[in-house]
Amino acid sequence: MKKLCALAVCALMLPQSYEAARQGILGWPRGEAKESVISDEYIIKKQGFEGAGLLSAWNSAGSAGSSSAVLQTQSTNGSTAVVAGQAPGAIASPNAGSGGPQTNSSGVRIIYSAGSSQPKVGPGAEYTPVNTVTTPITGYLGGSKINLLANQTASQMLSVLIETNQGRLIMIDGGVQEDAQHLIEVLAARGGQVDAWLVTHPHSDHIGALNYILSHPECGITVNNIYYSFADISWYQQYEAYRADTVQMLMNTFAALPQERLHGDIYKGQEIWVDNVKITVMNLPYLFSYNSINNSSVAYMLEINGKKALFLGDMGQEAGRQFLADNAPETLKCDIVQMSHHGQYGVEKEVYQVLRPEICLWSCPQWLWDNDNGGGVDSGSWFTLDTRRWMTELGVPYHVCIKDGDQVIQ
Repeated sequence: MKKLCALAVCALMLPQSYEAARQGILGWPRGEAKESVISDEYIIKKQGFEGAGLLSAWNSAGSAGSSSAVLQTQSTNGSTAVVAGQAPGAIASPNAGSGGPQTNSSGVRIIYSAGSSQPKVGPGAEYTPVNTVTTPITGYLGGSKINLLANQTASQMLSVLIETNQGRLIMIDGGVQEDAQHLIEVLAARGGQVDAWLVTHPHSDHIGALNYILSHPECGITVNNIYYSFADISWYQQYEAYRADTVQMLMNTFAALPQERLHGDIYKGQEIWVDNVKITVMNLPYLFSYNSINNSSVAYMLEINGKKALFLGDMGQEAGRQFLADNAPETLKCDIVQMSHHGQYGVEKEVYQVLRPEICLWSCPQWLWDNDNGGGVDSGSWFTLDTRRWMTELGVPYHVCIKDGDQVIQ
């Protein structure tokens, strides 16, 4: 209310300064969202509040979208509920003021962020709720599995493990260094041997854990093949100098490995087979001077028993436009998509319109999911709420997110 009053005064008394005041007070239009993390102290504090039910308004009811997809969600008691041709909107919505997260009998958690039933000024006002599935989706990948691993710190990250029908392992990125221990435990429980490790781009929230594992052979994880495409180190030094040391560190780690394990010469259209999974390299790095390393992400399309899963890394708007220009729409259609740049300030809506997935993989913690910089829902400068709105408008019915812990599609 104070913001609106201030704008009204500006509009009446100083019309020539109205636009500047509006931007200063509301922060609209937004500039580029910067990559950052919320402090551990704040995350712990907020989680404590949620546990006490003091933020229950963040998890009241809502629904959106429709689909003819046939999915199953495995409930905690071992029973299986089939969701076939049913719009999530068919789920009865609890009252908005009810305490704690709401879950229906099929294990679908309903997210409806605070303030959405009230008028709101500024960006993010029109976003609609997104349903996140918090129990394993089964009966979808014909015996293979996609494991979306959760962050072990407050940082956003991307770590995906694919298990083939014969139990062979494919990794995509891996997260920050502090995610390594959890990743080691997950891999060790499945034999500890990775047949193919796919790297999208060399940012620390994607390659930190990989660098740690490769640098610590005593952890017991064997990596047979690493697939990547990097620019010369001078390019990183020119366009993102403050991150060039991270890139150099990984290159140094690679240099100490047996060279037959390294595949830094991948090319667009290359096909890599691991058991029943076909991996297609969809592009080589786009070397833009803006948002440089994110935009240099290599995308991989995985075909798994008739389903296609596209991993976009952290592609930004510029890379997304070029990606569409370089690939025929029919080659991009997929069933599962990893939301670019953790679901915020990644590719534009037009890319997702071409992809038309059934399932979205969101590699974002709760604070990023809610665009919360510590001041509540939509208090930050990230664009996750806008992306959530896009996916609702496109009718994508199923979403899994690391804010809910490790997630499984099988």
